[in-house]
Amino acid sequence: MVLCLTSVERCLRFPRDWPRLTAPFRGVNALAASAALILCATTTADVPAAAARPIPVLRSNPDPRVARLEKFFRRYRCPAPYHVPEYLRAADGYGLDYRLLPAISIRETHCGVQEKDNNRLGYHPGQGGFPSIEAGIDFIGRRIAEHPFYKGKSLQGKLYTYNPRPAYPEEIQWIMRQIK
Repeated sequence: MVLCLTSVERCLRFPRDWPRLTAPFRGVNALAASAALILCATTTADVPAAAARPIPVLRSNPDPRVARLEKFFRRYRCPAPYHVPEYLRAADGYGLDYRLLPAISIRETHCGVQEKDNNRLGYHPGQGGFPSIEAGIDFIGRRIAEHPFYKGKSLQGKLYTYNPRPAYPEEIQWIMRQIK
């Protein structure tokens, strides 16, 4: 493969050397393979990265949690974007209930209306934030799942550790029940 790509690069620089450069690929129709690679390389090389769009992934069974969370965030009049993929990625990656982090964001910052420094989940407010909302969601998901303060505790225990107000765990669980 490397030899083929090197030959293609040389072909682009020195077209008169095509016969010599394609000699190692006899029997595989090297000229056709080189031409296809050259065509591919030259047609995509001048497309700026910002203009390239990812190919959408079509799923036969869309995740029903996406629609539930979007409806939930609209109901609370949360500002867009809702960051649903980030919440689901954190929940799935750290083994959390997918409703937990969105419920905390509603309770702590009204899902971003009152956030500061990309701190949508109200973690130690006023003591710094996160480089992005996505980074904050991932940090809190990982912390609640893996940090020694939280690890091994029930949901009730994790929530009380997150915010030691006696009513806090029930408030979050009440918000979580609204998502289903």
